[in-house]
Amino acid sequence: MVLRGPRSGMELRFYEIALKILNELNLEMYDLDWNSSSGQLCLYILNPKTKTALIEDCVKVDRAFTPYIESETWMPENLTLEVSSPGLFRYLTSVEHFRGVVGQEVTLGLTKKIDETIYPEFPKVLRNNLKIKVKLIEVKDESIVFDARGVLVDIPYTQIKKANLETDFNNYNPDDEKNSETEIETDIE
Repeated sequence: MVLRGPRSGMELRFYEIALKILNELNLEMYDLDWNSSSGQLCLYILNPKTKTALIEDCVKVDRAFTPYIESETWMPENLTLEVSSPGLFRYLTSVEHFRGVVGQEVTLGLTKKIDETIYPEFPKVLRNNLKIKVKLIEVKDESIVFDARGVLVDIPYTQIKKANLETDFNNYNPDDEKNSETEIETDIE
């Protein structure tokens, strides 16, 4: 994990069940979000071959969760399970997520502005912004390198509050996402 702390408690239990189910279905977990106050569990999945998820994949995962939901005594009664693909503007929360989008545009929400004393050529138009759109160039264990209008900047993950992939619709091919209306929501009572 890069932009989140380690999983624990109920979120860790959901994570372990999800990994087991996805391994059995030959799918991958992109991410998992657990909101304990609302009871919402969002599971983002991928087919390793297509790097997206079809509606059929989401349905299979949703159905595979049912026996666990019905038999595990620790499951909350207000649980709402949502299974979907990570989407075109997917969040980047781990080193693996960043590595998967090297060479693409990303939006970064920063905890502080880029230090102009270290990067005096940093574009003036971006200097006072805590949210910037840049091209990801390199991913390291503790930092990323991005291109901000011709200036290469290396920042630690600790300076990134939020990150997501930007999709270039000018180069978008709808056939890549064919049949990928992928969001399923199930209320468990």
